[in-house]
Amino acid sequence: MMDPGQQPTSSDLRDFSRKVREAPTREENRTSAARSMKIAQGETEGEEDLLRALEELRAQYEKLARAAGRLREVNRELELTVASRTTQLAMANHTTDELLTAERRAREEAEIANRIKGDFLALLSHEFRTPLQAIFGYTELLERQIHGPLNEAQLRDLKRIQQSQQHLLGLISTILEFARLEGGKEIEVHLCPTSVHEILREMEGFIGSQLEKRDLKYDYRCDGEAIFAHTDPARFQQIVLNLLANAIKFTPAGGHISLECASEPGTAVIRVIDSGIGISDEQLETIFQPFVQIRAKHSTTEGAGLGLPISRRLAIAMGGTLSASRNPESGSTFTLRLPLARDL
Repeated sequence: MMDPGQQPTSSDLRDFSRKVREAPTREENRTSAARSMKIAQGETEGEEDLLRALEELRAQYEKLARAAGRLREVNRELELTVASRTTQLAMANHTTDELLTAERRAREEAEIANRIKGDFLALLSHEFRTPLQAIFGYTELLERQIHGPLNEAQLRDLKRIQQSQQHLLGLISTILEFARLEGGKEIEVHLCPTSVHEILREMEGFIGSQLEKRDLKYDYRCDGEAIFAHTDPARFQQIVLNLLANAIKFTPAGGHISLECASEPGTAVIRVIDSGIGISDEQLETIFQPFVQIRAKHSTTEGAGLGLPISRRLAIAMGGTLSASRNPESGSTFTLRLPLARDL
């Protein structure tokens, strides 16, 4: 440090000049040091961010690895399930094929059995009919008393023989009809406009003796005499007689049978209503199967169980239907529906 009145020496001037020159360098060094510190600090912060990012990436990778592991497990389970289901499906298909083959074989065997049964019934019926016709001839000769008079007891026995003959002939005719239908032969029908009233009003004459014998009441009602059905008159009469005979068979003494006819849009409706033993809900369809009969307790009803199946087939062949239902109180109702005739 120089005194205020002292003159600077050359050495002082050189020192001053050196300090002046070194001053910017020191400042630059301080600035450079500060900059280096800032850079170092920034690099440290960048490294920390990078480390955090790497840590996050590692965590994400571990999550993806775990997810991939679970996915592989699920995929293995799915492959096992698919393989199991494929095996089960193959077994089911094999079983189905076996069942279809067995069903086809059973159906073929049933068809063969039905044909054999039909041929047997037809042959048996014809074999029965031949001697029966001879018996008819002899009983007719006895009834005419050509070879001498008969007493009351003989006439009574002859009447019983004739009744049994008629019953047997009816059974044979029914069996022949059924055998023809079961053999696949088409039902011959001759459809024409037919007066329903004209056919139905004659029914009492056919069943009158049976009604009297069993002490049954009978009535016939028709909503209109102008009801014409497009049907086969003979087949129509056969169906109604079958239904009435069935009603008589299953109605106890003192009961009631009604025959009704009416018209619905496009349809003639015929109903046979009885106060008989009735039909359970489970039997409303089975009674239309061959050889099925409803038998009441201690019943002595006769028949082959073919009347209703044949009647339904005849109704269908004429474009109609035949069904059964229970009456609210007792008995049953059989309903025959036939198409109305057009362009009369």
